[in-house]
Amino acid sequence: MNTSSSAVPTSAQRPSLLRDLWLGTCARYTVLCLLLLLISALAAGSLTVTYVDTLRFLLLLPFALCITLAARVRRGDTLSTVAKCILHPILVLGGFYLCCYLPFQLSTKPSGQQILIILCLAALLYGIAMGIVAAIGGRRKRKTADNTPYVSQFGKK
Repeated sequence: MNTSSSAVPTSAQRPSLLRDLWLGTCARYTVLCLLLLLISALAAGSLTVTYVDTLRFLLLLPFALCITLAARVRRGDTLSTVAKCILHPILVLGGFYLCCYLPFQLSTKPSGQQILIILCLAALLYGIAMGIVAAIGGRRKRKTADNTPYVSQFGKK
């Protein structure tokens, strides 16, 4: 009897939570690092030589973890939709503030107005990104709903 084709997956076949978090964090970290390099190159005006502080690269890793946790919360089934809609921006924008902005504001001492502008820009970028994600997700749901055959609820069986 072959036990490898059983209906219940073994622990080796099941993806672990930590592995999923690690892979998602690494993928997001790579994209964030490339974006940071691109933004710093565009800000410097030279695409050949750019310098980015090492600490900025290191702080992108916990920020990528926050984004991965937020995505996991958003895709999960254990929380209500309202809780997901509240927790996702808190994790993403809180992660941005704690991991990307707060460590560097301690050295530059920005005014309250600058902090508010940065947080509003981050919230605006978050809103645009989530609007695109919601539009794509809604379109996918609509396409899959159109492909399902119609089953009459009140007709003959």
